[in-house]
Amino acid sequence: MKYKIIAIEREYASGGSEIGKRLAERLGIPCYGQEILQEVARLRGTTPEQIAHMEESSTTSFLYTIAQAARMAAGNDSGLSQESKLYLEEAKVIHEMAEKGGCIFVGRCAGRVLQDRKDVLKVYIYADRAFRLQRAVEVYHDPAEAAEQILRRCDKRRNGFYTANTGQRWDDKEGYHLMLDSGKLGIETCVDIISGAVSKRD
Repeated sequence: MKYKIIAIEREYASGGSEIGKRLAERLGIPCYGQEILQEVARLRGTTPEQIAHMEESSTTSFLYTIAQAARMAAGNDSGLSQESKLYLEEAKVIHEMAEKGGCIFVGRCAGRVLQDRKDVLKVYIYADRAFRLQRAVEVYHDPAEAAEQILRRCDKRRNGFYTANTGQRWDDKEGYHLMLDSGKLGIETCVDIISGAVSKRD
């Protein structure tokens, strides 16, 4: 198998998390999403909600994060911003989870965190606004009158977190092997496509 790890980034309410979970069931491997936040929260003695809030309010730049990462690698983490510490802690957890064997990551910039590995399939899931708004209300139970605002806020947060920590656009095709429109293809077809790509041999 060429790819042992799948890293999925996704627009809000596009079905990326569901695709990750269904794919994990099909392939018989774990899927990590909120589990990353939970582990970092455990290590910090705080809550996943507090970690998510820190991410949302982050203003750290990519170049600053890289500079601080070099300091931490040298064993000096004094003066690190809380945002930089958080990203580096999440990256450490992702590396540890990846070392355990085949798995799926949903979000957390995992594709970039693991960019030096050749066995990572990077996937981006998106869909048109109408599909996502319907899914936000029917699946996530967001209030219909607030769904548009929630969608914009979540996409902005994910894009900001990704750009701040990678220096690249969240939806830049150069960062992925596959970009799938879940609204047009359907959730199960996206699972089929990714599963096929994972199973393909050279």
